[in-house]
Amino acid sequence: MWQALAAYAVRGPTQAALLAFSTLLLSLVLPPLVVISNAIVALVWLRLGPVSGLVSITVALVLGTIIASFSGMMAVPAVLMIFYWLPVVLMAAVLRETVSLSLAILFGVVLALVGVLVAYLVLADPSESWQSALQAVSEITKKSGGTVEDEKVAAWSAHAGRWMTGFCAATLFVIAVVSLLLARVWQARMFNPGGLQKEFHGLRYGLVAGAVGSSIVLAAAFLNSELLTNLAIVVVVAFALQGLAVLHALAAQLKMHPLAMVAVYGFLLVLAPTSIKVIGLLGLADTWLDFRSRLSVIKKD
Repeated sequence: MWQALAAYAVRGPTQAALLAFSTLLLSLVLPPLVVISNAIVALVWLRLGPVSGLVSITVALVLGTIIASFSGMMAVPAVLMIFYWLPVVLMAAVLRETVSLSLAILFGVVLALVGVLVAYLVLADPSESWQSALQAVSEITKKSGGTVEDEKVAAWSAHAGRWMTGFCAATLFVIAVVSLLLARVWQARMFNPGGLQKEFHGLRYGLVAGAVGSSIVLAAAFLNSELLTNLAIVVVVAFALQGLAVLHALAAQLKMHPLAMVAVYGFLLVLAPTSIKVIGLLGLADTWLDFRSRLSVIKKD
């Protein structure tokens, strides 16, 4: 089904705009559909180029403005497109120009880190803003029949508020990456079967990114800095992606049973956030040790 939609989207920017905007609206009810919407936009940019990509976004924005004018929510389409479409479009643009999945995803990491920095520059106290928002959500829950104690809500909101900026930036980054990978899956199936697997298995950010990422994580571990902690969340999640690429590549090189990677993803989901930290540290270590190349050398010997 989704492959058929992808094939329809690459027929032209108008078709892509209709599909992308429709799924974006539906994602307000079914949130996972935002990945489909993002992937359609990215696919058009990758396959048809920036001109068609900009046309499809413009058409979608016009449609959104018309619909929003009748519902009284004029800013909603633009806000959704900025937070969801803009990161994946920029990453797709980098991928199209450089033909490097690693550079495209690394650019997404930079966007997420800049987003955290901007939040701390614009907002006087991001953690306090999140704390107020979380307490408001808790009040709504109580009014609808929840039985949450005020003291527990205040304590949890104060704790969670300190890292919500980094968590949201990392979440948007993951959504953008998954969307970009889905777009590449569609593109590979239609025009280059098997191309994505090689790209993902070789995913590696490089020594400079590793040095910067390691510095942020170490600084966050030893310094009591809320900003550094939020930046470190993004870094760990980003390098967890490289860690997954390492595990996928090693599993392929060692010809392991497919259930091995199922177990890895089970570990990732069930034991999060600890599992994310472990795989993120694996990704950081791979920057310096290059496990994939070492295994290839050992196998040749």
